Amino acid sequence: MKAYRITIQLQEVHPLMWREVMIPATATFENLHQVIQKVSNFRGWALDEAGQMYEFNLPEENLRITNDEEAYLEHRMYIENREDVAKRHADSTEEFQAFNESRLKDLETVIKKPEELHVGYYLEKYQSMEYVYDYEEKWQFIIGYVETVGNYEHQHPILMDGGEAAPIENLGGSQGYNEFLKVYSDPEHPGHKDLKEWAEKQGYKEYDKEMINEKLKELTI
Repeated sequence: MKAYRITIQLQEVHPLMWREVMIPATATFENLHQVIQKVSNFRGWALDEAGQMYEFNLPEENLRITNDEEAYLEHRMYIENREDVAKRHADSTEEFQAFNESRLKDLETVIKKPEELHVGYYLEKYQSMEYVYDYEEKWQFIIGYVETVGNYEHQHPILMDGGEAAPIENLGGSQGYNEFLKVYSDPEHPGHKDLKEWAEKQGYKEYDKEMINEKLKELTI
């Protein structure tokens, strides 16, 4: 079976959290999202259990792939009423001209659902893409293409290598996680003990390749 070796790197966090994973070529963007969740400490759910928003951005294709149903429907409405929407924005006052031009550009970005597209074409063509998870905390990852493999024998992803623990939700994004790491890694800090106890209750774990690979076996692609 054909497969892709990819890297997953969390941006603006020190030290760098990274993973190298093999994924079957049949993987969709929804599958890739699930892989990123499995190789991290994220649980993937908001407090209201509606699911966190996420997106893959491919500006070279004028394409955004997201589970944001509202954005998907808004883009469809724009396509069906393109002339009317453009006219309404053009009729606005000069004060709002820049805003409306930016808004039109956003509306023209093609929105696709993650389960509709396979990742292979885009990985091979562009070599990398951005993944953003949780619109409030805005965790930003870069997904990089390493190579295509032709003799992959599994139907699930496999973690090949990696380094550093991944953050958990509700830390305030990369800046909050960097502050968290300072306290968590300093036994002399007055807040170290309480923070460590809280983090463990929230599911924070050190990087464990064997444990992650057990989780990845749950994903049949």
